[in-house]
Amino acid sequence: MDNGVSVQYTWNASSVSCQLSDGTLCTLEDTLDHWACSCPSEHVCKHVLISILYYQREQQTDEDATGSNKTKAEQLEAGSDESSANSLGIGAEAGATNMVSRFRWMTEYDLSTLMKSYSSSMIEEVLFRLRYPEQIEILEDSLLTVRLVRQDIEVSFTEEPSLAKALCKVKQTAGNMAKLEALLRYRRQHNVDDTEALSGKVYEAKFSIHTVRECRGMLTGMLNTGLARLPQTYMAQLETLAIAAHSGNLPDVERSLRGIQGELQLFFNRHIRFSMQSMLDRITKLYLALEVLEQENVSAFKQSQLIGSFRSKYFTVPQLHLYGLGADAWETRSGYRGITYYFYCLDDQEMYTYSDVRAVYYDDQSFSYSEHYGAYTPWLSNVTFRQFVGEELQFHTVKVNEDRRLSSGEGAKLEIMTRTEVEDVNLGKFRQDVSSVLLEDSRIFDLFTPPKERLAILRVAKIVDHSFDKQTQNLILTIESEDGELLPLTFPYSMDWQTMFQRLESGYGAASLEHFYAFVRIEQSKFYPISFLKGQKVISLKLDLGYGRMGRLGRL
Repeated sequence: MDNGVSVQYTWNASSVSCQLSDGTLCTLEDTLDHWACSCPSEHVCKHVLISILYYQREQQTDEDATGSNKTKAEQLEAGSDESSANSLGIGAEAGATNMVSRFRWMTEYDLSTLMKSYSSSMIEEVLFRLRYPEQIEILEDSLLTVRLVRQDIEVSFTEEPSLAKALCKVKQTAGNMAKLEALLRYRRQHNVDDTEALSGKVYEAKFSIHTVRECRGMLTGMLNTGLARLPQTYMAQLETLAIAAHSGNLPDVERSLRGIQGELQLFFNRHIRFSMQSMLDRITKLYLALEVLEQENVSAFKQSQLIGSFRSKYFTVPQLHLYGLGADAWETRSGYRGITYYFYCLDDQEMYTYSDVRAVYYDDQSFSYSEHYGAYTPWLSNVTFRQFVGEELQFHTVKVNEDRRLSSGEGAKLEIMTRTEVEDVNLGKFRQDVSSVLLEDSRIFDLFTPPKERLAILRVAKIVDHSFDKQTQNLILTIESEDGELLPLTFPYSMDWQTMFQRLESGYGAASLEHFYAFVRIEQSKFYPISFLKGQKVISLKLDLGYGRMGRLGRL
Protein backbone atom coordinates (compact mmCIF):
# COMPACT_ATOMS: atom_id res chain seq x y z
CA MET A 1 0.00 0.00 0.00
CA ASP A 2 2.85 2.40 0.77
CA ASN A 3 4.31 1.62 -2.66
CA GLY A 4 1.20 2.99 -4.38
CA VAL A 5 -1.20 0.09 -4.86
CA SER A 6 -4.85 1.20 -5.10
CA VAL A 7 -8.22 -0.58 -5.06
CA GLN A 8 -11.52 0.09 -6.82
CA TYR A 9 -14.72 -1.29 -5.21
CA THR A 10 -17.93 -2.52 -6.83
CA TRP A 11 -20.85 -3.05 -4.41
CA ASN A 12 -22.93 -6.11 -5.31
CA ALA A 13 -26.12 -7.41 -3.67
CA SER A 14 -24.28 -9.58 -1.08
CA SER A 15 -20.59 -9.06 -1.85
CA VAL A 16 -17.94 -6.50 -2.75
CA SER A 17 -15.66 -6.84 -5.77
CA CYS A 18 -12.20 -5.36 -5.21
CA GLN A 19 -10.05 -4.62 -8.25
CA LEU A 20 -6.38 -4.00 -7.29
CA SER A 21 -4.19 -1.80 -9.47
CA ASP A 22 -1.79 -4.75 -10.00
CA GLY A 23 -4.60 -6.63 -11.83
CA THR A 24 -5.69 -8.90 -8.96
CA LEU A 25 -9.43 -9.29 -8.35
CA CYS A 26 -10.85 -10.17 -4.91
CA THR A 27 -14.46 -10.87 -3.94
CA LEU A 28 -15.43 -10.45 -0.26
CA GLU A 29 -18.63 -11.38 1.54
CA ASP A 30 -19.97 -10.81 5.06
CA THR A 31 -17.32 -13.02 6.78
CA LEU A 32 -13.79 -14.11 5.96
CA ASP A 33 -15.02 -17.68 5.61
CA HIS A 34 -16.27 -16.73 2.13
CA TRP A 35 -13.81 -14.98 -0.13
CA ALA A 36 -12.20 -15.41 -3.52
CA CYS A 37 -9.01 -14.09 -5.11
CA SER A 38 -7.56 -14.45 -8.60
CA CYS A 39 -4.14 -15.30 -7.10
CA PRO A 40 -3.33 -19.02 -6.46
CA SER A 41 -3.21 -18.75 -2.65
CA GLU A 42 -5.22 -21.34 -0.70
CA HIS A 43 -5.39 -19.14 2.41
CA VAL A 44 -6.36 -15.56 3.10
CA CYS A 45 -3.79 -13.67 1.03
CA LYS A 46 -2.24 -10.22 1.06
CA HIS A 47 -4.66 -9.06 -1.66
CA VAL A 48 -7.65 -9.72 0.61
CA LEU A 49 -5.99 -7.82 3.43
CA ILE A 50 -5.07 -4.93 1.11
CA SER A 51 -8.69 -4.74 -0.03
CA ILE A 52 -9.86 -4.38 3.58
CA LEU A 53 -7.14 -2.07 4.84
CA TYR A 54 -7.11 0.18 1.77
CA TYR A 55 -10.79 0.96 2.23
CA GLN A 56 -10.17 1.82 5.90
CA ARG A 57 -7.35 4.17 4.95
CA GLU A 58 -9.32 5.88 2.20
CA GLN A 59 -12.43 6.15 4.38
CA GLN A 60 -10.43 7.85 7.15
CA THR A 61 -8.94 10.26 4.62
CA ASP A 62 -12.40 11.15 3.26
CA GLU A 63 -13.74 11.77 6.78
CA ASP A 64 -10.84 14.07 7.62
CA ALA A 65 -11.43 16.05 4.43
CA THR A 66 -15.22 16.32 4.34
CA GLY A 67 -16.24 16.01 8.00
CA SER A 68 -19.19 13.75 8.60
CA ASN A 69 -20.29 13.18 4.95
CA LYS A 70 -21.50 9.64 4.62
CA THR A 71 -20.17 7.30 1.91
CA LYS A 72 -22.03 4.42 0.45
CA ALA A 73 -20.28 2.05 2.87
CA GLU A 74 -21.56 4.02 5.86
CA GLN A 75 -25.08 3.94 4.47
CA LEU A 76 -24.79 0.18 4.18
CA GLU A 77 -23.71 0.01 7.85
CA ALA A 78 -26.94 1.75 8.82
CA GLY A 79 -28.99 -0.52 6.52
CA SER A 80 -29.48 -4.16 5.72
CA ASP A 81 -25.82 -4.90 4.88
CA GLU A 82 -24.49 -3.90 8.31
CA SER A 83 -22.72 -7.22 8.88
CA SER A 84 -20.90 -6.93 5.54
CA ALA A 85 -19.57 -3.48 6.38
CA ASN A 86 -18.48 -4.61 9.82
CA SER A 87 -16.59 -7.59 8.41
CA LEU A 88 -14.58 -5.24 6.21
CA GLY A 89 -13.58 -3.19 9.27
CA ILE A 90 -14.88 0.07 7.78
CA GLY A 91 -14.64 1.85 11.12
CA ALA A 92 -18.26 2.66 11.91
CA GLU A 93 -19.44 2.88 15.51
CA ALA A 94 -21.56 -0.25 15.15
CA GLY A 95 -18.53 -2.22 13.96
CA ALA A 96 -16.43 -1.00 16.89
CA THR A 97 -19.21 -1.84 19.36
CA ASN A 98 -19.57 -5.38 18.04
CA MET A 99 -15.82 -6.00 17.81
CA VAL A 100 -15.52 -7.50 21.29
CA SER A 101 -18.60 -9.69 20.93
CA ARG A 102 -17.31 -11.10 17.62
CA PHE A 103 -14.23 -12.51 19.36
CA ARG A 104 -15.90 -13.43 22.65
CA TRP A 105 -15.53 -17.09 21.73
CA MET A 106 -11.81 -16.87 22.51
CA THR A 107 -12.54 -16.66 26.24
CA GLU A 108 -15.97 -18.32 26.44
CA TYR A 109 -15.87 -21.27 24.02
CA ASP A 110 -15.23 -24.80 25.34
CA LEU A 111 -11.47 -25.32 25.20
CA SER A 112 -11.71 -29.11 24.86
CA THR A 113 -13.64 -28.70 21.62
CA LEU A 114 -11.09 -26.24 20.25
CA MET A 115 -8.23 -28.67 21.03
CA LYS A 116 -9.95 -31.70 19.53
CA SER A 117 -7.40 -32.11 16.73
CA TYR A 118 -4.38 -31.68 19.02
CA SER A 119 -2.42 -34.68 20.29
CA SER A 120 -1.58 -34.99 23.99
CA SER A 121 2.13 -34.43 23.25
CA MET A 122 1.39 -31.15 21.47
CA ILE A 123 -0.81 -29.93 24.33
CA GLU A 124 1.84 -30.99 26.86
CA GLU A 125 4.50 -28.94 25.07
CA VAL A 126 2.28 -25.85 24.90
CA LEU A 127 1.44 -26.30 28.59
CA PHE A 128 5.18 -26.36 29.31
CA ARG A 129 5.75 -23.15 27.33
CA LEU A 130 3.19 -21.35 29.47
CA ARG A 131 5.59 -21.69 32.43
CA TYR A 132 7.81 -19.08 30.82
CA PRO A 133 6.90 -15.39 30.73
CA GLU A 134 5.91 -14.08 27.32
CA GLN A 135 4.69 -10.60 26.52
CA ILE A 136 1.74 -10.51 24.13
CA GLU A 137 0.44 -7.66 22.00
CA ILE A 138 -3.20 -7.65 20.86
CA LEU A 139 -4.59 -5.90 17.79
CA GLU A 140 -8.35 -6.00 17.20
CA ASP A 141 -9.53 -5.28 13.68
CA SER A 142 -11.34 -7.42 11.16
CA LEU A 143 -9.12 -10.13 12.66
CA LEU A 144 -7.93 -10.36 16.25
CA THR A 145 -4.14 -10.69 16.17
CA VAL A 146 -2.09 -11.93 19.11
CA ARG A 147 1.66 -11.33 18.83
CA LEU A 148 4.06 -13.40 20.94
CA VAL A 149 6.73 -10.73 21.33
CA ARG A 150 9.70 -12.79 22.50
CA GLN A 151 9.20 -15.43 19.81
CA ASP A 152 8.22 -12.84 17.17
CA ILE A 153 5.20 -14.88 16.09
CA GLU A 154 1.80 -13.47 15.12
CA VAL A 155 -1.46 -15.43 15.15
CA SER A 156 -4.63 -13.89 13.70
CA PHE A 157 -8.00 -15.30 14.78
CA THR A 158 -11.25 -15.01 12.83
CA GLU A 159 -14.63 -14.57 14.45
CA GLU A 160 -15.38 -18.26 13.92
CA PRO A 161 -14.49 -20.42 16.98
CA SER A 162 -11.82 -22.54 15.32
CA LEU A 163 -8.06 -22.83 15.70
CA ALA A 164 -7.85 -24.34 12.21
CA LYS A 165 -9.13 -21.08 10.71
CA ALA A 166 -6.53 -18.98 12.57
CA LEU A 167 -3.68 -17.57 10.48
CA CYS A 168 0.00 -17.98 11.36
CA LYS A 169 3.16 -17.56 9.27
CA VAL A 170 4.78 -20.54 11.04
CA LYS A 171 3.81 -23.73 9.22
CA GLN A 172 2.87 -27.29 10.13
CA THR A 173 3.08 -28.58 13.73
CA ALA A 174 5.01 -25.57 15.07
CA GLY A 175 2.35 -23.26 13.65
CA ASN A 176 -0.48 -25.26 15.21
CA MET A 177 1.20 -25.11 18.61
CA ALA A 178 1.76 -21.36 18.20
CA LYS A 179 -1.98 -20.93 17.57
CA LEU A 180 -2.87 -22.81 20.77
CA GLU A 181 -0.22 -20.97 22.79
CA ALA A 182 -1.45 -17.59 21.56
CA LEU A 183 -5.05 -18.49 22.44
CA LEU A 184 -4.11 -19.76 25.92
CA ARG A 185 -2.00 -16.69 26.71
CA TYR A 186 -4.88 -14.48 25.53
CA ARG A 187 -7.28 -16.40 27.79
CA ARG A 188 -4.84 -16.21 30.71
CA GLN A 189 -4.61 -12.43 30.27
CA HIS A 190 -8.40 -12.36 30.54
CA ASN A 191 -8.25 -14.37 33.82
CA VAL A 192 -9.40 -17.69 32.34
CA ASP A 193 -7.92 -20.74 34.13
CA ASP A 194 -7.45 -23.66 31.73
CA THR A 195 -5.40 -25.91 34.02
CA GLU A 196 -8.04 -28.62 34.48
CA ALA A 197 -8.99 -28.79 30.79
CA LEU A 198 -5.35 -29.03 29.73
CA SER A 199 -4.41 -31.62 32.34
CA GLY A 200 -7.28 -33.86 31.31
CA LYS A 201 -5.98 -33.97 27.74
CA VAL A 202 -2.31 -34.51 28.60
CA TYR A 203 -2.08 -37.12 31.35
CA GLU A 204 -2.89 -40.78 30.92
CA ALA A 205 -1.75 -43.16 33.66
CA LYS A 206 -1.28 -46.85 32.81
CA PHE A 207 0.44 -49.13 35.31
CA SER A 208 0.29 -52.58 36.91
CA ILE A 209 -2.08 -52.48 39.88
CA HIS A 210 -0.97 -56.01 40.81
CA THR A 211 2.63 -54.78 41.28
CA VAL A 212 1.38 -51.86 43.39
CA ARG A 213 -0.46 -54.23 45.76
CA GLU A 214 2.49 -56.62 45.91
CA CYS A 215 4.88 -53.78 46.82
CA ARG A 216 2.55 -52.47 49.52
CA GLY A 217 2.21 -55.96 50.98
CA MET A 218 5.99 -56.35 51.11
CA LEU A 219 6.41 -53.01 52.92
CA THR A 220 3.69 -53.96 55.40
CA GLY A 221 5.53 -57.21 56.13
CA MET A 222 8.80 -55.32 56.59
CA LEU A 223 7.23 -52.94 59.12
CA ASN A 224 5.57 -55.78 61.03
CA THR A 225 8.77 -57.82 61.19
CA GLY A 226 11.09 -54.94 62.14
CA LEU A 227 14.64 -54.35 60.99
CA ALA A 228 16.25 -56.27 63.86
CA ARG A 229 14.56 -59.56 62.81
CA LEU A 230 14.58 -58.91 59.07
CA PRO A 231 16.35 -61.67 57.09
CA GLN A 232 18.87 -60.70 54.41
CA THR A 233 16.68 -62.45 51.84
CA TYR A 234 14.65 -59.22 51.80
CA MET A 235 17.41 -57.77 49.59
CA ALA A 236 16.58 -60.25 46.84
CA GLN A 237 12.86 -59.61 47.30
CA LEU A 238 13.40 -55.86 46.89
CA GLU A 239 15.42 -56.46 43.71
CA THR A 240 12.66 -58.69 42.28
CA LEU A 241 9.99 -56.08 43.04
CA ALA A 242 12.13 -53.32 41.52
CA ILE A 243 12.30 -55.32 38.28
CA ALA A 244 8.52 -55.91 38.43
CA ALA A 245 7.95 -52.16 38.96
CA HIS A 246 10.05 -51.44 35.88
CA SER A 247 7.96 -53.85 33.80
CA GLY A 248 4.73 -52.50 35.32
CA ASN A 249 5.43 -48.88 34.20
CA LEU A 250 6.14 -47.66 37.73
CA PRO A 251 9.50 -45.85 37.39
CA ASP A 252 9.32 -43.86 40.63
CA VAL A 253 8.30 -46.98 42.56
CA GLU A 254 11.33 -48.76 41.10
CA ARG A 255 13.63 -45.92 42.19
CA SER A 256 12.13 -45.89 45.69
CA LEU A 257 12.57 -49.65 46.05
CA ARG A 258 16.21 -49.41 45.01
CA GLY A 259 16.70 -46.56 47.49
CA ILE A 260 15.26 -48.69 50.32
CA GLN A 261 17.45 -51.57 49.14
CA GLY A 262 20.57 -49.36 49.38
CA GLU A 263 19.58 -48.12 52.83
CA LEU A 264 18.90 -51.68 54.00
CA GLN A 265 22.33 -52.80 52.75
CA LEU A 266 23.92 -50.13 54.96
CA PHE A 267 21.93 -51.52 57.92
CA PHE A 268 23.06 -55.11 57.31
CA ASN A 269 26.67 -53.90 56.97
CA ARG A 270 26.35 -51.92 60.23
CA HIS A 271 27.57 -48.89 58.31
CA ILE A 272 27.94 -45.57 60.12
CA ARG A 273 25.97 -43.84 57.34
CA PHE A 274 22.80 -45.83 57.96
CA SER A 275 20.00 -43.50 59.07
CA MET A 276 16.83 -44.84 60.68
CA GLN A 277 15.09 -41.54 59.92
CA SER A 278 16.05 -41.74 56.24
CA MET A 279 14.82 -45.35 56.10
CA LEU A 280 11.46 -44.40 57.65
CA ASP A 281 11.12 -41.44 55.30
CA ARG A 282 11.69 -43.62 52.23
CA ILE A 283 9.26 -46.33 53.38
CA THR A 284 6.58 -43.83 54.44
CA LYS A 285 6.62 -41.90 51.19
CA LEU A 286 6.53 -45.03 49.02
CA TYR A 287 3.79 -46.64 51.13
CA LEU A 288 1.58 -43.55 50.87
CA ALA A 289 2.15 -43.33 47.11
CA LEU A 290 1.20 -47.00 46.65
CA GLU A 291 -1.91 -46.54 48.80
CA VAL A 292 -3.06 -43.60 46.67
CA LEU A 293 -2.38 -45.49 43.42
CA GLU A 294 -4.76 -48.23 44.58
CA GLN A 295 -7.62 -45.76 44.95
CA GLU A 296 -10.03 -45.51 42.02
CA ASN A 297 -11.08 -41.87 42.48
CA VAL A 298 -7.63 -40.34 41.94
CA SER A 299 -7.24 -38.21 38.80
CA ALA A 300 -4.93 -39.27 35.97
CA PHE A 301 -2.85 -36.14 36.62
CA LYS A 302 -2.12 -37.10 40.24
CA GLN A 303 -1.50 -40.73 39.28
CA SER A 304 1.02 -39.65 36.64
CA GLN A 305 2.88 -37.59 39.25
CA LEU A 306 3.16 -40.62 41.54
CA ILE A 307 4.17 -42.95 38.72
CA GLY A 308 6.88 -40.67 37.32
CA SER A 309 8.60 -41.44 34.02
CA PHE A 310 11.57 -43.46 32.82
CA ARG A 311 12.75 -40.69 30.55
CA SER A 312 11.99 -37.02 30.87
CA LYS A 313 10.25 -35.17 28.07
CA TYR A 314 12.14 -32.14 26.82
CA PHE A 315 10.65 -29.06 25.20
CA THR A 316 12.29 -26.20 23.32
CA VAL A 317 12.82 -22.87 25.11
CA PRO A 318 13.69 -19.91 22.82
CA GLN A 319 16.57 -18.66 24.97
CA LEU A 320 18.14 -18.96 28.42
CA HIS A 321 20.69 -16.66 30.06
CA LEU A 322 22.57 -18.82 32.57
CA TYR A 323 25.21 -18.15 35.22
CA GLY A 324 27.42 -21.09 36.27
CA LEU A 325 27.45 -21.88 40.01
CA GLY A 326 29.45 -25.10 40.22
CA ALA A 327 29.29 -28.88 39.83
CA ASP A 328 28.60 -31.67 42.30
CA ALA A 329 29.53 -35.35 41.97
CA TRP A 330 27.27 -37.88 43.66
CA GLU A 331 26.25 -41.51 44.08
CA THR A 332 22.80 -42.64 45.16
CA ARG A 333 21.71 -45.53 47.35
CA SER A 334 19.68 -46.80 44.40
CA GLY A 335 22.81 -47.42 42.33
CA TYR A 336 23.42 -44.33 40.17
CA ARG A 337 26.53 -42.16 39.76
CA GLY A 338 26.77 -38.80 38.09
CA ILE A 339 27.80 -35.15 37.99
CA THR A 340 25.25 -32.33 38.17
CA TYR A 341 26.14 -28.87 36.84
CA TYR A 342 24.21 -25.98 38.38
CA PHE A 343 23.23 -22.70 36.70
CA TYR A 344 21.22 -19.72 37.86
CA CYS A 345 18.91 -18.37 35.15
CA LEU A 346 18.90 -14.58 34.90
CA ASP A 347 15.65 -14.68 32.86
CA ASP A 348 13.26 -16.33 35.34
CA GLN A 349 15.45 -16.43 38.51
CA GLU A 350 15.27 -20.25 38.72
CA MET A 351 17.91 -22.97 39.05
CA TYR A 352 18.78 -25.04 35.95
CA THR A 353 20.94 -28.15 35.82
CA TYR A 354 22.69 -30.43 33.40
CA SER A 355 23.30 -33.99 34.64
CA ASP A 356 25.65 -36.68 33.37
CA VAL A 357 24.32 -39.90 34.95
CA ARG A 358 25.03 -43.63 34.70
CA ALA A 359 23.40 -46.62 36.40
CA VAL A 360 26.16 -48.57 38.17
CA TYR A 361 24.14 -51.19 40.05
CA TYR A 362 25.27 -53.80 37.49
CA ASP A 363 28.76 -55.26 37.92
CA ASP A 364 30.04 -54.25 34.47
CA GLN A 365 29.07 -50.56 34.79
CA SER A 366 31.37 -47.80 36.08
CA PHE A 367 31.60 -44.01 36.07
CA SER A 368 34.85 -42.00 36.14
CA TYR A 369 34.24 -38.56 37.65
CA SER A 370 37.52 -37.09 36.38
CA GLU A 371 36.99 -38.42 32.85
CA HIS A 372 33.47 -37.01 32.53
CA TYR A 373 34.39 -33.68 34.17
CA GLY A 374 37.24 -33.17 31.70
CA ALA A 375 35.21 -34.20 28.63
CA TYR A 376 34.05 -31.69 26.01
CA THR A 377 30.49 -30.37 25.98
CA PRO A 378 28.07 -31.42 23.21
CA TRP A 379 27.33 -27.77 22.35
CA LEU A 380 30.89 -26.40 21.89
CA SER A 381 33.59 -28.90 20.97
CA ASN A 382 36.42 -26.78 22.41
CA VAL A 383 34.85 -26.24 25.87
CA THR A 384 35.15 -28.83 28.64
CA PHE A 385 32.51 -29.32 31.32
CA ARG A 386 34.95 -27.92 33.89
CA GLN A 387 35.08 -24.65 31.88
CA PHE A 388 31.38 -24.82 31.06
CA VAL A 389 30.19 -24.66 34.68
CA GLY A 390 32.34 -21.62 35.45
CA GLU A 391 31.01 -19.43 32.64
CA GLU A 392 28.10 -17.12 31.90
CA LEU A 393 26.13 -18.59 29.00
CA GLN A 394 23.47 -17.71 26.46
CA PHE A 395 21.52 -20.70 25.09
CA HIS A 396 19.25 -20.43 22.04
CA THR A 397 16.52 -23.00 21.19
CA VAL A 398 17.66 -25.30 23.97
CA LYS A 399 15.47 -28.14 25.21
CA VAL A 400 14.50 -28.27 28.89
CA ASN A 401 12.38 -30.70 30.93
CA GLU A 402 9.89 -30.15 33.77
CA ASP A 403 12.70 -30.13 36.35
CA ARG A 404 14.59 -27.42 34.40
CA ARG A 405 17.24 -29.89 33.33
CA LEU A 406 19.05 -29.09 30.09
CA SER A 407 19.15 -31.55 27.21
CA SER A 408 22.30 -32.31 25.22
CA GLY A 409 20.22 -32.87 22.09
CA GLU A 410 20.97 -31.31 18.74
CA GLY A 411 19.66 -27.91 17.74
CA ALA A 412 20.74 -25.85 20.76
CA LYS A 413 23.21 -23.02 20.18
CA LEU A 414 25.55 -21.95 22.97
CA GLU A 415 27.34 -18.64 23.31
CA ILE A 416 29.98 -17.93 25.98
CA MET A 417 29.58 -14.44 27.45
CA THR A 418 31.81 -12.26 29.60
CA ARG A 419 31.25 -13.51 33.13
CA THR A 420 29.82 -11.01 35.59
CA GLU A 421 31.39 -11.01 39.04
CA VAL A 422 29.19 -12.98 41.42
CA GLU A 423 28.93 -10.02 43.80
CA ASP A 424 27.11 -8.07 41.05
CA VAL A 425 24.60 -10.82 40.16
CA ASN A 426 21.06 -10.65 41.54
CA LEU A 427 20.76 -14.21 42.86
CA GLY A 428 17.12 -13.75 43.87
CA LYS A 429 15.58 -16.22 46.30
CA PHE A 430 18.71 -18.42 46.39
CA ARG A 431 20.82 -15.83 48.19
CA GLN A 432 19.92 -16.37 51.83
CA ASP A 433 21.30 -15.74 55.29
CA VAL A 434 22.04 -18.53 57.75
CA SER A 435 19.22 -17.76 60.19
CA SER A 436 16.46 -17.81 57.53
CA VAL A 437 17.67 -21.13 56.11
CA LEU A 438 17.74 -22.78 59.52
CA LEU A 439 14.14 -21.74 60.19
CA GLU A 440 12.84 -23.68 57.18
CA ASP A 441 11.46 -27.17 57.74
CA SER A 442 13.63 -29.53 55.74
CA ARG A 443 11.32 -32.55 56.02
CA ILE A 444 8.06 -31.40 54.44
CA PHE A 445 6.62 -33.99 52.03
CA ASP A 446 4.17 -33.11 49.29
CA LEU A 447 2.89 -36.38 47.87
CA PHE A 448 1.89 -35.02 44.48
CA THR A 449 4.96 -32.86 43.89
CA PRO A 450 8.43 -34.16 42.94
CA PRO A 451 10.92 -33.65 45.78
CA LYS A 452 12.80 -30.40 45.33
CA GLU A 453 16.46 -30.04 46.09
CA ARG A 454 17.03 -27.32 48.67
CA LEU A 455 19.80 -25.01 47.49
CA ALA A 456 21.12 -21.75 48.90
CA ILE A 457 23.96 -19.30 48.29
CA LEU A 458 25.45 -17.96 51.52
CA ARG A 459 27.69 -14.94 51.97
CA VAL A 460 30.77 -16.09 53.96
CA ALA A 461 33.22 -13.86 55.81
CA LYS A 462 35.85 -16.56 56.43
CA ILE A 463 36.54 -20.19 57.37
CA VAL A 464 37.26 -20.30 61.09
CA ASP A 465 37.88 -24.00 61.79
CA HIS A 466 38.00 -27.51 60.35
CA SER A 467 37.75 -30.90 62.06
CA PHE A 468 37.13 -34.56 61.27
CA ASP A 469 34.43 -36.47 63.16
CA LYS A 470 35.64 -40.09 63.38
CA GLN A 471 32.26 -41.35 64.56
CA THR A 472 30.27 -40.03 61.59
CA GLN A 473 33.22 -40.00 59.15
CA ASN A 474 32.41 -36.39 58.26
CA LEU A 475 34.78 -33.49 57.70
CA ILE A 476 33.37 -30.29 59.19
CA LEU A 477 34.36 -26.83 57.94
CA THR A 478 33.07 -24.11 60.25
CA ILE A 479 32.38 -20.84 58.46
CA GLU A 480 31.46 -17.42 59.76
CA SER A 481 28.81 -15.47 57.89
CA GLU A 482 28.94 -11.74 57.19
CA ASP A 483 26.53 -11.33 60.12
CA GLY A 484 28.87 -13.14 62.51
CA GLU A 485 26.89 -16.41 62.61
CA LEU A 486 28.82 -19.69 62.73
CA LEU A 487 27.72 -22.56 60.49
CA PRO A 488 29.18 -26.08 60.00
CA LEU A 489 29.60 -27.31 56.42
CA THR A 490 29.57 -31.12 56.17
CA PHE A 491 31.67 -33.31 53.83
CA PRO A 492 30.80 -37.04 54.12
CA TYR A 493 33.96 -39.12 53.67
CA SER A 494 34.39 -41.30 50.60
CA MET A 495 37.44 -42.91 49.01
CA ASP A 496 36.58 -41.04 45.80
CA TRP A 497 37.29 -37.73 47.55
CA GLN A 498 40.34 -38.70 49.61
CA THR A 499 42.49 -36.04 47.93
CA MET A 500 39.91 -33.34 48.61
CA PHE A 501 39.74 -34.35 52.27
CA GLN A 502 43.51 -34.23 52.65
CA ARG A 503 43.65 -30.76 51.12
CA LEU A 504 40.79 -29.35 53.17
CA GLU A 505 42.17 -30.86 56.39
CA SER A 506 45.56 -29.29 55.70
CA GLY A 507 43.93 -25.88 55.15
CA TYR A 508 44.96 -25.61 51.49
CA GLY A 509 44.93 -21.80 51.59
CA ALA A 510 41.61 -21.60 53.47
CA ALA A 511 43.03 -19.19 56.06
CA SER A 512 43.51 -16.49 53.42
CA LEU A 513 40.11 -17.06 51.79
CA GLU A 514 37.73 -14.29 52.89
CA HIS A 515 34.47 -12.68 51.74
CA PHE A 516 33.19 -15.27 49.27
CA TYR A 517 29.98 -17.15 48.49
CA ALA A 518 29.27 -20.76 49.44
CA PHE A 519 26.81 -22.63 47.22
CA VAL A 520 25.27 -25.36 49.41
CA ARG A 521 22.67 -28.13 49.39
CA ILE A 522 20.55 -28.48 52.55
CA GLU A 523 19.32 -31.85 53.82
CA GLN A 524 17.81 -32.41 57.26
CA SER A 525 19.34 -29.23 58.71
CA LYS A 526 22.83 -30.11 57.43
CA PHE A 527 24.70 -27.97 54.90
CA TYR A 528 26.63 -29.82 52.19
CA PRO A 529 28.83 -27.41 50.16
CA ILE A 530 28.96 -27.74 46.38
CA SER A 531 31.23 -24.84 45.42
CA PHE A 532 32.88 -21.60 46.53
CA LEU A 533 32.54 -18.47 44.37
CA LYS A 534 34.30 -15.13 44.36
CA GLY A 535 34.56 -12.52 41.61
CA GLN A 536 34.54 -14.37 38.29
CA LYS A 537 35.91 -17.64 39.70
CA VAL A 538 34.24 -20.88 40.78
CA ILE A 539 35.75 -23.85 42.64
CA SER A 540 33.65 -27.03 42.54
CA LEU A 541 34.99 -28.56 45.74
CA LYS A 542 34.82 -32.29 45.07
CA LEU A 543 35.87 -32.15 41.43
CA ASP A 544 38.39 -29.30 41.39
CA LEU A 545 40.09 -30.07 44.69
CA GLY A 546 39.64 -33.83 44.37
CA TYR A 547 41.46 -34.05 41.06
CA GLY A 548 43.96 -31.21 41.48
CA ARG A 549 42.69 -29.09 38.61
CA MET A 550 42.59 -25.81 40.57
CA GLY A 551 45.05 -23.88 42.69
CA ARG A 552 44.82 -23.34 46.41
CA LEU A 553 41.56 -22.06 47.94
CA GLY A 554 43.27 -18.80 48.84
CA ARG A 555 43.59 -17.98 45.14
CA LEU A 556 39.84 -17.92 44.67
